[in-house]
Amino acid sequence: IDKVFFVVDRKDLDFQTMKEYQRFSPDSVNGSESTAGLKRNLDKEDNKIVVTTIQKLNNLMKGEGDLPIYSKQVVFIFDEAHRSQFGEAQKNLKKKFKKFYQFGFTGTPIFPENALGAETTGSVFGRELHSYVIKDAIHDEKVLKFKVDYNDVRPQFKSIEAEQDEKKLTAAENKHALLHPNRISEISQYILNNFKQKTHRQQAGGKGFNAMFAVSSVDAAKVYYESFKNLQKESNNPLKIATIFSFAANEE
Repeated sequence: IDKVFFVVDRKDLDFQTMKEYQRFSPDSVNGSESTAGLKRNLDKEDNKIVVTTIQKLNNLMKGEGDLPIYSKQVVFIFDEAHRSQFGEAQKNLKKKFKKFYQFGFTGTPIFPENALGAETTGSVFGRELHSYVIKDAIHDEKVLKFKVDYNDVRPQFKSIEAEQDEKKLTAAENKHALLHPNRISEISQYILNNFKQKTHRQQAGGKGFNAMFAVSSVDAAKVYYESFKNLQKESNNPLKIATIFSFAANEE
């Protein structure tokens, strides 16, 4: 193998990965601040791992028609090998590199049932070599155990909340029911009422934990955000609420 690339999909992971490699084996990796820096690293005659973002790698492939590295035997290791690795960069990689092997690590594999297009993790990276799931991490004491509570917040919505048929769940009237103002308000109020207890903030001097609230869609996230804001208008110490969502794969 002539060169090994470790490819991440965000700049902050680029820096984090560099630090971890250096801690494991000092002076074992080459990083770069730009596409030009990445190209310079490829010209170096050393056996260091090249850490880069997929954006810099894609820019290099689009901007450089013919490089010696394209004909060498290389290995690509993709961290977070989800949808952001399925787009233009993957197509360019297959066109440019003549002898390459690729491996992907992901905590969110794409299967046919949750794929947005034709590509899945298996179709891009091949068959699964190894899996390490949440129950393994709990058994190894690498993550905290968790407890699940089920709450029927509004009896009138109980039937739709228990529905398993995806076609029924995506029907317009049922989507409307799940975002009904009464249901949203009740769930939001329940969270506010129980937040301190659930996040262990009631102990003297205890800072407790933060919490993540996962919802089914961007529309739902917006509605819940407004609900929390309205319910806390008169509060002297309101919870800080932020929304995080993406519209498409992080291609650029």
